Amino acid sequence: MSDPWVSNTQKWLNINFSPKAGFSRLDEDGVSGWQTMYALTRSLQFELGVSPLSDNFGAGTLAALTSFGSLSASNPGKISNIVKIAQGALYCKGYNAGNGGFTGLWDATTQQAVTSLRSDLGLGVSSSDLHPKIFKFLLTMDAATLVANGDSVIRAGQRAMNARYINRRNFYVVPTDGVFQRDIHRALMYAVQYELGLDDDTANGNFGPTTKSKIQSLANIGEGSVDSSKYFVRWFNFALRVNGFASTFSGSFTATTASFVKSFEQFAALPVTGRGNVQTWGSLLVSTGDDSRPGAAADCITTLTSQRLSTLKAAGYTHFGRYLANTIDNVPDKELKRGEAARIVSSGGRIFPLFQTGGSEPEHFTAQRGKEVAEEAAVTAWANRIPANAVIYFSVDYDISDPEITRNVIPYFRAVNDNLSKHGRSYRVGIYGPRSVCKQVSAAGLAVFSFVSDMSTGYAGNIGQTLPTNWAFDQIQTLTVAAGSPGMIEIDKNIVSGRDAGVSALATATNVGDDPLIPSARFAAFGTAWFDHCYGYGDSALQKSFMTNNREAVTGWVRTYDSFITGLARKYKVYKALVLTPLIWEGLAIWGSDAAKDEYVRSFYRNLEKQAANGNEVPSPEQVDSSTGPAQIFARTAILARTWARDAKLITEREYKFSAWRDRWEVWQKLSTDFEYSIETCLLVMMYYANTRTSVGATDMRYLTPAQVMSALTGYNGDGIYGRKRMTLYYLIQRWHQDFRS
Repeated sequence: MSDPWVSNTQKWLNINFSPKAGFSRLDEDGVSGWQTMYALTRSLQFELGVSPLSDNFGAGTLAALTSFGSLSASNPGKISNIVKIAQGALYCKGYNAGNGGFTGLWDATTQQAVTSLRSDLGLGVSSSDLHPKIFKFLLTMDAATLVANGDSVIRAGQRAMNARYINRRNFYVVPTDGVFQRDIHRALMYAVQYELGLDDDTANGNFGPTTKSKIQSLANIGEGSVDSSKYFVRWFNFALRVNGFASTFSGSFTATTASFVKSFEQFAALPVTGRGNVQTWGSLLVSTGDDSRPGAAADCITTLTSQRLSTLKAAGYTHFGRYLANTIDNVPDKELKRGEAARIVSSGGRIFPLFQTGGSEPEHFTAQRGKEVAEEAAVTAWANRIPANAVIYFSVDYDISDPEITRNVIPYFRAVNDNLSKHGRSYRVGIYGPRSVCKQVSAAGLAVFSFVSDMSTGYAGNIGQTLPTNWAFDQIQTLTVAAGSPGMIEIDKNIVSGRDAGVSALATATNVGDDPLIPSARFAAFGTAWFDHCYGYGDSALQKSFMTNNREAVTGWVRTYDSFITGLARKYKVYKALVLTPLIWEGLAIWGSDAAKDEYVRSFYRNLEKQAANGNEVPSPEQVDSSTGPAQIFARTAILARTWARDAKLITEREYKFSAWRDRWEVWQKLSTDFEYSIETCLLVMMYYANTRTSVGATDMRYLTPAQVMSALTGYNGDGIYGRKRMTLYYLIQRWHQDFRS
């Protein structure tokens, strides 16, 4: 609703300041908002000589205003515009600063407005002085009166803070609207430190060693404790209130208080004492709580060798958070390694699977990426033998805002939920992130459990937020366990709630031994599955049309050469998916222009052959090449891979050199016309990249991890996105061949 006094304020600002550098013209809509507050702030800075002008009322502005002094009857505004700015701000806050409008006079009506403001803020009615810190508060959108969603008990605490600490150097006037939010959370931490006797040079709003020590010695309160000169019980009750308990802003620690404490301690997985000890204070005041308390879960990016696992188990850790996959660049190399999951569960440990290949920026969170992430997580979980019904935790790894949660994260998690159980086994969705996003995603029914990133104590999503009711793991500290020993490892320590038991047994091993032939009765269904999968990844309508046109030919290759491919897989000790993945995708993705490129290569080398046949000396020509054949391989790539295979004693053939045009022409023709040669080369190319990019031995290709599969495919095409997307096709083929075994 438009307010004429706010409109008058906006008009005055436009007339007096909008022509000046550093100002913009305001809409004169009579609606108080941040743009009006920013304009008032800049106007005050201009009048005080603060430069450069800023929307932020920072330390420089406060220092200049403090030097100027409080506005009062004895200091009625040496510069009348400063009084007018104060009057405008009072109008915007809903106080009548004078029916005469912008008089610039510190008259009785203006003084009464300030007295009313001071009363609302808890500062009493004995003064009408506009203290610099109160002026700072005026230039915000914070309220001094109870708002519709406010809590009167919280408001009582806010007013007490202002009254008790306004003269402390690092304490600023807080809103008294009854809402617990970031600034109140910070102010509460200062309030406790002030009561503990910390001076202005020591109190810093952090729950550090000094604060912990003094709480343990001075504020270890329990049933029967009563405040006298110190507000320990009051602030403890206040902390209980903002954590969801029906305590009052009272100075008495009652039996009811003790029952609230026990409930909170049980919920937060603290020792149940019913007292305000350092651990309970910590968990009420800061997201990590007392981060020195023991935890039973460790998440890390480091492979858990037998030695590291023994180190962690000896230190009391029973649950282990490990990543299912790497990012495209494999940096850091954080995924579960061959045999690692089995090593964890056989030792009696439990795994809580993590998936993060992005999530540190809002652009990651789209419905399309959610669909892709669900598939990637499902296939990597399947590959690591994570059993059905396990919870996979998907990351939101930054201080996300509420609008971004609604706009980006909710659609992303909806897509994850819709697609996660379509790829081999049924899994459940968990979320890793700050408290706010965990709660909102869980409230939308899109996460069964939360893994809370409480170490990020400065995140807005953690400050002033209660623990999610479905929290399973609470990340509180990064530390190095057994420093200096062979089993040393850096981990993030987590508290375990017990809601998610974790994975204590793996699914039955799959794809043991040689892959079978594709049963003729299953061939059509298998063909439909891989075609639909690839078609869903088509980048454009044109590419999808080529896929449709190429489908019959690729289906024919898979059928015709299945026996040959099965033999190759047995010979080289690989799974058929290693060759079928590029063969199927590249065959489907052949474009019309590829035929023209191949024809150019043929014409080029036939012309060279003609010149040589006529006895002409043929100079070293340009190295013309194209991707050709069913698996679209360049002669350069084929020679590279086959040379590696020859050196590894996988094949026997003469040496080919790409620099010799007759060699590359011979290899190119074989790739183009001899399908068995081309298919074998396709497999050798994949083996070459798996070996050279990930150091997998030539005879260990059946033990590729998902990241190694992705890396080999990335090498095949030279594109990490290609590698990531085709990895999911690899595991689709794997799952089908597992079914063919039965």
